[in-house]
This record gives sequence, C-alpha cells and structure tokens, in this order.
Amino acid sequence: MSQFTPSWYLIYTRSRQEKKVAEQLSRCSIENYLPLKKERHKWKDRFKTVELPLFPSYVFVYLEDPLQYTTSIQVEGICHYVKFNNRIASISQQEIDNIRLLTVAGTGLEVCYDYIRPGEKYILQEGPLNGLSCEIVHFKGHHKFLVRVEILQRSILMDVPAIYIGEALAQ
Repeated sequence: MSQFTPSWYLIYTRSRQEKKVAEQLSRCSIENYLPLKKERHKWKDRFKTVELPLFPSYVFVYLEDPLQYTTSIQVEGICHYVKFNNRIASISQQEIDNIRLLTVAGTGLEVCYDYIRPGEKYILQEGPLNGLSCEIVHFKGHHKFLVRVEILQRSILMDVPAIYIGEALAQ
C-alpha cells in the first residue's frame, strides 16, 4: 500500500458472511456497499421474499486512507482484497453508481457469467434510472439493460422498462 489512492475496492469474504462483514465495516466507520437482490423462496408452508447478495462472497468498500485498509483486513469474515498484479484492484465510482441504480430501481436482476457481445451504449437522462451508463442488448429474446462489472468479469442484466424502449432504442 505504498502509493494509496482513495477509491472503491473489492473484498472477498467467507461464504455467506457478506452481511456480517458489511455490518462490521460500518461499525468501524468504513463506507461499504453490499448490493442485494430480492428473491422469492418457498418453504413447505409459505413463501418469503429474502434479500441475497447480488455477488456472493463480495463486498465493495471505499477506503480513504491506509489505516482503513489495515482496520478492514482485521474484520472477521474477510478473506482478502481482490488483487491484480499484486496490487489491490480499484473500482470506478461510475461502476458503483450503475450497480446502485440497478439494484434500487430494478426487479428481476440477473447476473450473467457468460461473455455478451457489446451493445449500444446509453446514459439514461430521466426517470428512476437517471444517470445509468449501460448497454442495451438483445438477450434470450428480450431487450435488456446490461452493466458490466469488469473486476468480477460479470454482467448485470435487467429487463428494459417500457418507458425506455421507444426513447432509448430510437437514439
């Protein structure tokens, strides 16, 4: 951590420890983000909607200084920071904003591990997804918003709401 840059980084956690890690980071006054998706699960006697991590075993964390890094790696449940070339990998604010917009406004989100050919790029200017920088792709017979999360080599897909179809596809 010789040349530290305040930024978003990615923590890999023990299995099913994401919420616990996020809570402990918050208690240490370290800004973090655990994107969640809602899923409906059936038990024998009932249905229940549960919130599950969008990216299992990962928590995004904003580090302002090396001391926060040192504090965060001591949190129970953390395995390590995601690194490339032996340096912790940073994530752009735009990627975090895109994930937040989709998880807040989106229903029916799916995470895709496969490569999807690039689509037309858009920045939405109005509505609940205002500011979303995404691609519109044709996937499994439907138009979808696609946001790539490069550090995880995954994509988030969401059905394009009807209010955007004519406007976005006409651009």
